[in-house]
Amino acid sequence: MQQAVQRGLRAGALAGLLLVGIFFVDYGPATNLTTIARWFALDGNAWSKLIGAILLVVLGAIFGGLFAALVRLWSSSLFKSVLVGLVMGLCWWVVLVLLLSTVVRHIQQSLYGTLFWLVTSLLYGLVLGSLYGKFQKQEGAREPRTV
Repeated sequence: MQQAVQRGLRAGALAGLLLVGIFFVDYGPATNLTTIARWFALDGNAWSKLIGAILLVVLGAIFGGLFAALVRLWSSSLFKSVLVGLVMGLCWWVVLVLLLSTVVRHIQQSLYGTLFWLVTSLLYGLVLGSLYGKFQKQEGAREPRTV
């Protein structure tokens, strides 16, 4: 279990780091990283872009650990790992974008913004599942599954 969670944390942090890179070059110089800091009410200063980047990596690792705990029980192939990763990306979108930004913080989302965050969240899930499957394959022997 511990090795699976470590793989998930690593994969989640790397997928979050990929999102940081995408958000840094998309739509102005790191504007979307400020948006992430705004979701947590940590914007409004010169460090909000860095705070948003750190939040993405940390949240990516947390969701990666949860992903590892789930995928360990059901997945035995790369395809299943990627499929569960896409579901985790959808959960990422529901929790962070819909619940945190829209419901809790009352930040209005345009249709473009909603679809943008949905696509990037699914990309996070796709990369998470792919990296986890790759790490699992590289480590060779899988640990026994327990229910």
